[in-house]
Amino acid sequence: MSLALFLSLLVKSSLIAAAGLIVARFVARRAADRVDILRATVCLLLALPVLAAVLPAVELTLLPASSVAAVAAPMTPLWSGEVGPVAGVAVSASLPWPSLTTVAVGLWLLGATIVVARLLLGLNTLSRWTEQGRAVNCAAWRSPLELLAPAARPRLISSERVSSPLSWGVAPGVIVLDPGSLAAPQTAAAVLAHEMAHLRRKDWVFLILSRVALALFWFNPLVWRLSVVLAETSEEAADAEAVRTVDRRDYARVLVRLAAHPASHSAAWPATAMAADTHTLEKRIACIMTNTSARRRPLAVALTVAALAVVATPLAALELREQASAYAPAPPPPAPPAPPAAPAAPAPLTYQAPPALPAPPAPPAPPAPPSAPISGTSYTYFSNGYYFENGTPEQRAEAEAAREAARVARAQAADARQQGVEARRQAAEARAQAVIARQQGEEARRQAVQVRAEAAVARQQAEQARAEAAVARRQGEQARVIAARAQVQAREQMGRGAEQMRRGADNMREEAVRLRDPAYRAEQIARNRERGNTVTDAELIALSPKLVERAAEMDVRADEMANRAKRPT
Repeated sequence: MSLALFLSLLVKSSLIAAAGLIVARFVARRAADRVDILRATVCLLLALPVLAAVLPAVELTLLPASSVAAVAAPMTPLWSGEVGPVAGVAVSASLPWPSLTTVAVGLWLLGATIVVARLLLGLNTLSRWTEQGRAVNCAAWRSPLELLAPAARPRLISSERVSSPLSWGVAPGVIVLDPGSLAAPQTAAAVLAHEMAHLRRKDWVFLILSRVALALFWFNPLVWRLSVVLAETSEEAADAEAVRTVDRRDYARVLVRLAAHPASHSAAWPATAMAADTHTLEKRIACIMTNTSARRRPLAVALTVAALAVVATPLAALELREQASAYAPAPPPPAPPAPPAAPAAPAPLTYQAPPALPAPPAPPAPPAPPSAPISGTSYTYFSNGYYFENGTPEQRAEAEAAREAARVARAQAADARQQGVEARRQAAEARAQAVIARQQGEEARRQAVQVRAEAAVARQQAEQARAEAAVARRQGEQARVIAARAQVQAREQMGRGAEQMRRGADNMREEAVRLRDPAYRAEQIARNRERGNTVTDAELIALSPKLVERAAEMDVRADEMANRAKRPT
């Protein structure tokens, strides 16, 4: 394995990851389509080393040639020296510097080990928390799962270790609830719809695959970005599927509530929480409240994935090679090793007299006698000096001054110690105040996030209200037009009714006039007798004035209807 292989893997993985991110961003409109493209990109990254090992290599000379100076000048060894005589022979050795390939392999193994270790540690922690959790028996949380088949029901666990609902595992999987969400049964429908969408879409499986791709290509920032975008887009796709069965506004309120206590999971955590962070909350709420009419395009996604595979397959077969140098001087001959020391001549088989013993060393010279003490002076030695008992007045004054200076120094040291204690106490108070200030700042930031999220929800509701108001205005305009038409028709009908009443009144007056004629009355009596009715002449004479009165009343009503028909609205 050479350094050129690492460079080629970096270039190939960068091209594949960048292509997947760009295509998912600009080709797919729905979150589910973007997730499919990003999943295919992760699978292509995992298949890249396998394809590179299986496909026939296609060499591409792009890397610069090695430096001539680096070839000509021997590198100073990391360590060199003599080991010591072995069997009478002096041995020297040296430790060379590791090559760039060795360093690259070591760094890659170190990074891959760290990523895999964090992933395994996270899986172990998640499994332990799940086993230590308590089964949820609340009816509000269990009832949505009762609609599923027994084999398709996930385990519903409550754990105090998590701060937001999450799901993990293969179907049927596990849903882990935090105590805050468990205490709010009104959020059960939204939370379970979101987590069940994750389990149905198998988001956790591809999350683990993206972590494996991170372990292989941890040195590539684009692969890290691909993993983050896949996790965020999976959350958006789960949101879009959840709002099919849950009211959008209630779902947005649940997200805002969870955002007040965001999950503190790292990028290597083997599960994603439902709670949104400050960067994605507003985007997720905007996507939730927008009733998009875009449909899934499986054919376009399939063609996009096929195009990525067609590009990645020949790309995996390429191998980067170094360019040949224009002139390659012969490497200098290696420096000859230092000649070993001549071994000692073996002793002859003949008897030799033992060597003479060395002469004993001369005894050391005796120490010089101490000088005679000063007459009339005796002294006592201490650790840092001495004190004259019977010294001169000047000496005693100096000793007294030294003692006074020592007392002053001790007092100053005590003051300094007291000041140090006070300074440490003040520093501890300052640290405590700083911790409180940080906590207040975190609380303020959480409140600001919640306010921004609520403002986003309010904006979406205002936009929806404006749209509904526009629809209501259009409906009001239509109602006014219909009412105006109805009023016109009513006036026309009232005018026609007034005319009909006038004609009826005229007919009544004509009938009253005819009833005054005796011959007409006799004719009407005969006709009624034929019908089986009995009418007398006196009744017909009395009916004539009544008809005139009713005709007059009908004229009055006809005039009223005509006036109402002409009256403006």
